[in-house]
Amino acid sequence: MSETRVALYLDFENLVASQYDAVHGRNAWHKDRVVHAPAGEPEVRAKLKASRLDVDAIVDYAASLGVVAVNRAYANWACPAFTGYAEDLTSRAVDLTQLFPLSGTKNGADIRLATDVLDDLGRFHDLTHVVIAAGDSDYVAVAQKARRAGRSVVGVGVAGSIGKYWEAACDEFKRYDALPGVDPQPAEEPAPETSTADPAEGSDAGTPDDRAKPVPYAKLFRRAMNNILRQRSDDRVPMSELKQVLMRMSPGFDEATLGYSSFSAYVRDQAGVATDAKNQLVWFEG
Repeated sequence: MSETRVALYLDFENLVASQYDAVHGRNAWHKDRVVHAPAGEPEVRAKLKASRLDVDAIVDYAASLGVVAVNRAYANWACPAFTGYAEDLTSRAVDLTQLFPLSGTKNGADIRLATDVLDDLGRFHDLTHVVIAAGDSDYVAVAQKARRAGRSVVGVGVAGSIGKYWEAACDEFKRYDALPGVDPQPAEEPAPETSTADPAEGSDAGTPDDRAKPVPYAKLFRRAMNNILRQRSDDRVPMSELKQVLMRMSPGFDEATLGYSSFSAYVRDQAGVATDAKNQLVWFEG
């Protein structure tokens, strides 16, 4: 059996900005001008601490998929908002890729990260999984190319800043707050959509038009059941096959984010279905 080898890429500014917005309210990163805030500015420093990203949770999740052979994070490391993560990242052998701000509208990570992914796939043919931790939909094209090359693409993003096209482009998608070890943090009330900050400033953590909308999982569940039943000679659907199909239809499906301790608990809670005593099969009642 061949070894699973993983390449992990973190759009670090996107992740930190998205987590900041998730905790302090929509557009807080822009309104607080975090990128330009002095290192000693007490209010911003306190907010950054309250919304601190758990680097270990992301790296550990990638390691649970296989051996992490490539491990890179992209940001302008001269920015005080990111320098505080130096020890966390270097202790996990993350290669820090410096991005100098060449534009006021983008953090520049998407182009560099995408080219690095394609370059690594061409050089390291033993890579089996590509994990991209980011939120915006700029990575759809690179995900498509990686999947065509036979690699599994896994996305990680912060809820509220996940591009509606990005999640669908992955084989599997995990929300940061649902990763093992991440402590849920109470978010403040969302700020209005309008912002007094300069829209050309800071990161590209996501725009209202690009944010993913809630998935109607109840409808998706029944569609997955019916699709499987069309290919079977009986009316019993294996639980493991059902989850695989659900995740292919919606890579972001995760029963934990829906409040269930297991997939079988989620299935048993769906209307009009029954399961066997061992929770291995599910079927429509009636």
